[in-house]
Amino acid sequence: MLTSNKDSMLSKYCARHPLVMMLATVLSAVLVFSTPEHLHAATGVNILFISSQTSTPYLRFVEKTRLELQAGNLLPAHITSLSASQLSAGAMKNTDQSFDLIVALGRQAARVISKWNPGTPIIYALIPKTTYDGLEKTGNLACPDNQCTAIYIDQPLKRQLHILAAAFGTQRHLGVLLGPSSLQQQNTLVEQARESGFILHTATVQQQDELLPALNNLLKKSGILLAIADPVVYNRRTAKSFLLTTYRHRVPVVAYSHAYADAGATLSIFSTPEQIARQTADIIKTYFLSNKPGLPAPQYPKRYNVRINQHVAESLGLDLETNPELQSIIKDTKHE
Repeated sequence: MLTSNKDSMLSKYCARHPLVMMLATVLSAVLVFSTPEHLHAATGVNILFISSQTSTPYLRFVEKTRLELQAGNLLPAHITSLSASQLSAGAMKNTDQSFDLIVALGRQAARVISKWNPGTPIIYALIPKTTYDGLEKTGNLACPDNQCTAIYIDQPLKRQLHILAAAFGTQRHLGVLLGPSSLQQQNTLVEQARESGFILHTATVQQQDELLPALNNLLKKSGILLAIADPVVYNRRTAKSFLLTTYRHRVPVVAYSHAYADAGATLSIFSTPEQIARQTADIIKTYFLSNKPGLPAPQYPKRYNVRINQHVAESLGLDLETNPELQSIIKDTKHE
């Protein structure tokens, strides 16, 4: 191999000065390995969590995310947690602290951040798809340089309809009560219900005093009622009358939360804060430690649960505990 005079002179110089050779080797290694992802792995990242409330589900979410990020010591994370009310009160105005990422939990946090409008990438979690889409459509979604994503709290319609088909067999008359927010999903609902073989019946309300008349008419045509989250239709003030009315009509309700199953829904399909936190931690680690550019597209929860209210099911003449197709789905969710 031919060697230039400059290379030969450099080799002789390094041979006479081993310390220079060692420093050059170290510097070379630093230049090779000091990519942004390696720097994050070495120095850690600053993450700000903003919660809509200080209630237990939000606290569980932050703690689970922290534990998932700690696992394996791949990404040291320095976590700051604030409530939406603290942010509204100006908690970040007089600080020079900077963050590498923001995680916004719930509707109120998303709305407060839109007013703050930080220049930091944002992950929205524990938020309904309709809320995220609505903020985006009205230009009120904080998304600096298009660096934002979401993990919705609700389940994809295709998943829900698949579970309904397994649970209720030949019953195909599906009722859905829509409100101002959930009305955005009507076209998707019509299409996917048709593809899944359901006969869809819908009613729409704009305010709470329209709820019971619309519900009673809808239940006359429906064999199953699918509850889709909407703050006008489903809230603490309407839950009891809604569940009692469906029970009197002997129509099983498939709802979207653990609490609804406990309160009287026949079946609930939902993701826990811990399950969504695991998915959030996966996104954070991929964002900082991989070569993939930017955050992924908004997504539904990957992990979920199916809960049966056995007392209500039995009183409606349904034997869901021994339904092999439904039990197979429930078994699969426990292995995720």
